Formats: sequence, C-alpha cells, structure tokens
Amino acid sequence: MKPWIVKENKEFVGRQHELALLKKIGSAHQSSIVIVYGRRRVGKTELLEQALRNRNILKFEGREGLNEKEQIHAALAQLSLYVDDASSADKPINDWGDFFQLLALLTATGVWTIYLEELQWLANYKKNIISHLKYVWDNYFRHNPDLIIVLCGSSPSFMLDKVVSSQALYNRSQYEIPLKELTILEAKSFLKNKGNREVFDAYLTLGGIPEYLNRIKNEPSLFLGICNHSFTSGSFFSKEYQRIFTSSLANNKHYKEVIEKLSQKKYLERSEFGLESGGSLTTVLIDLEQCEFIEKYCPFNASPKSLLVRYMLQDSYLYYYFKFIKPIEKHIQEGIYNSNPKNALNTESYYKWLGLSFERWCRKHHYIIAKALGFSGVRYQSGSFFSRATDNQAKGFQIDLMFERADHVLTICEIKYTQTKVSSVVIDQVEQKISLLPNKKGRTIQKILICPEGADESLVQRGYFDRILTFNDLIDQKNWD
Repeated sequence: MKPWIVKENKEFVGRQHELALLKKIGSAHQSSIVIVYGRRRVGKTELLEQALRNRNILKFEGREGLNEKEQIHAALAQLSLYVDDASSADKPINDWGDFFQLLALLTATGVWTIYLEELQWLANYKKNIISHLKYVWDNYFRHNPDLIIVLCGSSPSFMLDKVVSSQALYNRSQYEIPLKELTILEAKSFLKNKGNREVFDAYLTLGGIPEYLNRIKNEPSLFLGICNHSFTSGSFFSKEYQRIFTSSLANNKHYKEVIEKLSQKKYLERSEFGLESGGSLTTVLIDLEQCEFIEKYCPFNASPKSLLVRYMLQDSYLYYYFKFIKPIEKHIQEGIYNSNPKNALNTESYYKWLGLSFERWCRKHHYIIAKALGFSGVRYQSGSFFSRATDNQAKGFQIDLMFERADHVLTICEIKYTQTKVSSVVIDQVEQKISLLPNKKGRTIQKILICPEGADESLVQRGYFDRILTFNDLIDQKNWD
C-alpha cells in the first residue's frame, strides 16, 4: 500500500483547538468518525492533512459534476494508485457499499485514516452514501480501533442536513468540527511582521480566510497586495465571487439573489427580500447563515423570533467584492487598472467602509471586549441596539454595541475606525444616543470608546469616556486566553 503522502507545512499557524482535538482522536485507540465542514477556502484540507499526516491516509476527493457511477469510478482509480494495481480500477463495484467494503478489507488492521473530501460531490448531494457507510461501519470499519473516517465538505447545509443530522450515523459520528475563519490573532501570526493596522485592514477586507490572506502575505504592502489581486485583469479576487458558490451553494440562483440584495443595503428585514416568504426563503436564509455568508441579528434584548430581526452580509470578502470590485468589473477585465491597480480604489470610500466592517467585528467579538473591560465574569447580553420608537425619533438610530449586564450596568460602546486619533466631537454624538435610550433609569451608564489610534488630547482632557480601547487591547493575547 502506498498511502497519501503529506509534507509538513512549516508555515501552518493557528487552529490549536482543532489540532489538539484531532491529535486526541488519533491517539485514543478507538475507531472514530470525524465530520468537518466549513465554507470554501476556510482551510479544511490543510488542517486535516497537517493534523493527520503521520497516519496512513487514503484520500478520496469528490469531483464537481460527476454522477454517482463516475464518482465511484474515480475513487476506484485513486484506490488503484494506493494499492499499486491498475486492475483495481476495473473491479465490479455497484455502489458505495461495495466500495466501502473493499476499503474495510484493506484497512482491517493498522493505523489508517479514510478521508472523504468534498463529500457533497461524492454523494451528488444525496444521503445514499451515508446509508452505505452506516452498514459497513457497523459491520467492518469499527472493529479496527486505529481507524478514523473523515467526512469533509464545503457545503455546510449538506453536511448538517444529510450527515450530521442523519439517523444512519446517529451515535456513530463521535466528533463534529465546524471550521471557522482564522481569528485576528491567527491572522497576525500568518501575516508575519505586519503592523496591527495593516493586519486589521486586511482582515476586515478579506476576513480570516487562509487562502485569501496567503494571496497577499508576501506583498511589501498588504494594501497594494489587495489592489493587485483585485483590480488587474484575471485577478484572483475579481474572479472569486463566481467560484465561491460552486461547492458551497451549488449555483442556486436564490442564494445569489439574497446575497446581492443584501449587498445593496446595510441590512434588510425578512419582508424586504422580495422572495416568497414561505419555506423556500427560510431554507435559503438558513443555508446562507450556516455558510457564514450572512448574519441574522436583532436588538440584543429581543427574542430571535422578533419582528425586528435584520439580515446583513457577514462574509468580509463578499462585502468587499460588491462594494469595490463588482461596480467596475468590466473595466478590471479590460485591464484599465493593470498599470496602477490602486487607482481603482477610492481610499476615502474604502476607509469609511472599513468602519462598518469594524463595527461588525466588534459585535461578533463582544467577549474579547468584555474581557478587556474586566467584566467577562458578569452575565450579560450584548449586541447593537435599535427599536421602532428610537428610529422614529432619529432615523437610523443605532448604538453600535451595548452590554446589558447583570450587575445593573449598561456598557455603551461607540466604535470609530479612524485613521487618526478621535477628537472630542464624538461626545455630542454619544450624548444624543444616550438621550434616546429607553429603560435606562436606575442603571449605571458606562461609556466606552473603541478606536484603533486612541483619542486626541482634547478628548482625553474631557475625561468623558470610562475606557478607551485601541488595537493593542483588541489584539492582546491575554484577552484571548
């Protein structure tokens, strides 16, 4: 047998929790099924190959557009390479059950990992493959205590609905790893020797997607790297939007419709999508949430079923693509910006947009802010605050981030992603928001400013804010431990 050979990636960073879990699984001397899923480009393959590279790996990868018979034939061809016997590709295999039984004979003893990559393609988006796996697992695979089966896919909705929730694998899928983007700390390690400002700008633009960050990491300037890979003809980021739906959402037009509608607004309520409000819209919204392309949010003190629920883009790259690439896509492909790609990006508009992206980042990472402010041990609810009443009084009213704490404190955060220090002008803005805030009687109001470069002397002298958080606080390791 000649198993899959994986070389050590010495540049691999982060994923400590997932690496530790996979190492524990590999040394447990207990047969296991591991289910891994996440959006395209999030780093599933690299994580699994680096974590399991010291085991004997038999990897079979689904191929887009092939039917079940063709997928099985391709898997057999790969198996023939592992066993070094070309005739194995012509074995009479009728279905996945036959294929799995053949694998079970070859892996009955020894330290093995059977790794099924892009499972949604192998399965043709159907659950039959899981039914076949269940039978062979129960009767063959599980008897080898050193066998791990990895089921990996880049269609989270398929992995959740057809694999994780499958009755066939009930009590058999011992481990589930939903892989998320890198954290800002992991991104900083990945983008070696780059300053906090550069790292945050890149992260807010592209997200913590390893493949995206890898495209720009060796550029002398991350900003120039983003421009070079966005605004030259055939550039990676100018083409990625079309590729991103291939495996994650199978090119269903309704997914793109929802995302494109959200790209035109800061947020939308359910009734504003213009699609039928029944089950199909519900399914589309749930799938997009599972892929982490969109985010559903509501006032932190409201029920998730509240009529005030709003939807917004969550994926940083998609947000960036619609704002800065799509409007000039034709010019990009014509090569108009090839000689000077940065001319394609209006920097004033870009930095204003980064501010909105930073607000989203702060809301998502409320636990880091709570720890930096010293109240992470206090029970709280957090999120942006808005209501029908306040919107009627001041159109667009919203508190960027608020914590309603069990110790009777309201922590109100004003978020400014400025290129310079924030001046005392911000005080009037915050005072107006507090004046419109209902139900604050009897509570202590703690006022927090979150801004990368800190406050200028005029604001510091006023002593208005209880705390001012900067990049150094948000990227401090102790606040992430």
